[in-house]
Amino acid sequence: FSLLISYRYKLHCAAIMANCHGLGMKIYIIKRCDGSMLGKDSQWTDGTSAGQLFCTPHRDIALNQLLELNAKDIQLRAHVVECEADRKGRPALLLEKEAANNNQYNAA
Repeated sequence: FSLLISYRYKLHCAAIMANCHGLGMKIYIIKRCDGSMLGKDSQWTDGTSAGQLFCTPHRDIALNQLLELNAKDIQLRAHVVECEADRKGRPALLLEKEAANNNQYNAA
């Protein structure tokens, strides 16, 4: 049935995120100017565990979350970041960090 819906309405994976293959999907996270990222528990984390990060496929939800954070802390300097999702719908940040570390190591 979901294939019929996706064919008829041209929806990506029939709009079922759990069954989505995730390739090419964009998700949004909130990142502070010091590099820390917002976690699911509304605490700032270093981003080493992609599964614990706040992420949403909708930019407006991320912007609303950022507005709520700014209302609590007017000195907060954070922004919404668009990133790729892995197959499980999590931000693919760990792979990018590892690649950056490898590039720095190889350059030295």
